[in-house]
Amino acid sequence: MLGFPPSMRSQVAVSCLFVSLMWCVGAASAAAAQDTTVRLEGDGRLGPAADEYRGTSAAYGYEGTPPSVVPEMIELAHVGRDDVIYEPGCGDARVLIAAMKAGARSGVGVDIDPNLAEVAYAAVKSAGLQDKVQIRWGNALTVDMSNATVVFLFMGETFNVIMRPLLWRQLPLGARVVSNDFAMGDWKPDRTVRVDTPGRTYTLYLWTITPDLKARGASRPN
Repeated sequence: MLGFPPSMRSQVAVSCLFVSLMWCVGAASAAAAQDTTVRLEGDGRLGPAADEYRGTSAAYGYEGTPPSVVPEMIELAHVGRDDVIYEPGCGDARVLIAAMKAGARSGVGVDIDPNLAEVAYAAVKSAGLQDKVQIRWGNALTVDMSNATVVFLFMGETFNVIMRPLLWRQLPLGARVVSNDFAMGDWKPDRTVRVDTPGRTYTLYLWTITPDLKARGASRPN
């Protein structure tokens, strides 16, 4: 997952703008867009078409969710055996793998950086979970989330706000969204949890998709 350490907080606005431009061109119609992501399979190596995008994460800063925070996110989402997990900006897939070990049925992780997508696929394969977890490279906003019951985020508030109407429209009633460190504009969380680590304190947010949110999402133009 992606995030910004304290030393980069002054750069968050610029970094998030970069992420938004890279991920969100055409975001207004993303809900109806064809999935443009590429699924990693076999040896997990992407072809030459991915080469110019390698190292993308270095431009906006990559911070994996600390191991001590991951179980807190899983617990906050109440991950269970019927859950389908979606994680944009999946990084090395540590949260997805933890969700599978917690009993989730299946998962999809997407990263815009080919290097991270390949690392994530290797981790999933090493864990023996390639039949349960898909890793994809590309624009997470073109992925259909209608089957997801839990979404994990660590992407920055700008990305979250762009993602918000897609979550409202696409996710089923009762689906949970958990974000590490970043809120969703004026969408008030159902619950907030703070997790202390030796490096810093992380704030986790939980939201649930309700009929009112589905109606709000449907009323917004694509």
